Amino acid sequence: MQLDWIRTYVTLVHFQHFTKTSEYLNLSQPTISIHIKKLEDYLGVKLIERSLTNRSFTLTSAGQEVFEQGKKMLEISRSIEQVKEKKEEVSLRIGATNTVSDVILPDFVKKIRVLYPQIRLQLMIHNHEQIVEGLEQQKLDLALVEGTSGLGPFHVEVVSRDELRFYAKQRMPLATSPLLLREKGSGTREYADQFLLSERIEPSEIIEASSHYLIKQLAIRGLGIAFLSHSMVKEEVSEGKLVPLDPHVIYRPFYAVYEEEHMHTPILKELCDLLQSIT
Repeated sequence: MQLDWIRTYVTLVHFQHFTKTSEYLNLSQPTISIHIKKLEDYLGVKLIERSLTNRSFTLTSAGQEVFEQGKKMLEISRSIEQVKEKKEEVSLRIGATNTVSDVILPDFVKKIRVLYPQIRLQLMIHNHEQIVEGLEQQKLDLALVEGTSGLGPFHVEVVSRDELRFYAKQRMPLATSPLLLREKGSGTREYADQFLLSERIEPSEIIEASSHYLIKQLAIRGLGIAFLSHSMVKEEVSEGKLVPLDPHVIYRPFYAVYEEEHMHTPILKELCDLLQSIT
């Protein structure tokens, strides 16, 4: 019996969803099914009963017992690994812009905690200019940003892609409505300014805020048009509180940035790969 089969099974039962399990473990769905089948064959019992109409499933009584015991096995495995890794503790200073922090940092930190328990994290959240300053002053080991301004001296690689749109409580014209934008120096503001310039739009009024949450709340109250990442307003759009002002869609990459001399540092390369698996 392999520990990977147990890890796959426990994760599947936890999420109750094959796709989420696949994404979390970075395994293909066929591999998930193979692990479950091998575990069932090894134990000689049925663990899950699949639905004939969809991808849902229920646990058998044996499946419930294996789930409970499997969690204990994984805890023991993690404890053993931590004994080995304790002497290899690593401090890692990660800086992220406000947008990247809101969109991908929570899932990224969660995976680091699970997969790299030896890493001791220090997190800094600032706008783009302040993050670049942190890199220049060597106060950061890794930066996650959405713009490229000032990154010339560093190694830069794309790890994700984001979708930016204008949102409002109801349909409003861009040219004659107040725009709710991040402050100057923000990567999101840079994209907004570039778009407005390319479309030759001169806003009648700009309300600046350093908080995505505040910008969203102002838009919900009908006080203007917000320029935000789609991932930040999915719930509000589905509930009808905000509407996207089509066809204005801007796609932007998210970047991982670090010193050129650290290009071949294994942990940084692994973390960049981990970011790509999340998004």
